[in-house]
Amino acid sequence: MARRIGGAEGFDSNKKNRKQIKRVKEIRVIRKSILVACEGTKTERLYLEDIFTSLKYQHKIAAGSLVIAKHNHTDPKGVLKDLLDHTDYESFSYKWIVIDRDIERTKGAGHSANDFNAALAKAKSKGIEVAYSNPCFEIWYLLRLEYRNTAIDRTELQSKLEDEFNYQKNILFKHGTEKEAIANAKKLLSSYDSDDPANNNPSTNVHELITILRGFCLKN
Repeated sequence: MARRIGGAEGFDSNKKNRKQIKRVKEIRVIRKSILVACEGTKTERLYLEDIFTSLKYQHKIAAGSLVIAKHNHTDPKGVLKDLLDHTDYESFSYKWIVIDRDIERTKGAGHSANDFNAALAKAKSKGIEVAYSNPCFEIWYLLRLEYRNTAIDRTELQSKLEDEFNYQKNILFKHGTEKEAIANAKKLLSSYDSDDPANNNPSTNVHELITILRGFCLKN
């Protein structure tokens, strides 16, 4: 009789262990749900990390749900390579690159249209989503504050944010609202006759990534 009881206890213990292992595996899947590669080393990363810190503080997501790929490149095709070089990148439920159009400038700054468009095309072929900004990520910050539909370059955009809204590079920008930015970004995209990220200045679809992130806890 003692052996049968012991056997039952052993079975219950094994069953409990299997459930625990299953839970651990499920948690690991959740923690590897989204992979992002960013062109910038600070600006975009700070913004994304702030969103996830907020969600984790509210206990809506597990720690480690957002993985930002190791940064090795600052051009669109290179950012895509950073994502593709990440170990087991295909296992993530969501895969995004965050890039700027940032036209070529003197002294070698900026990117060519070919580099930008090649990154868009290759990302699509790999099933990777792209959050782009034209001219740069700071247009998302401006859209948090006001609607802008006239062309602007990186230098002018950053100067406007600095002069009018005390923007500081590599410091999280919290002026305005995300809701306003989403509405303005959608309105801006709808104002163009064609979907041409390389030439539609200003424009951004960063709101698509932000919407995914904000609704992330509901999908898992």
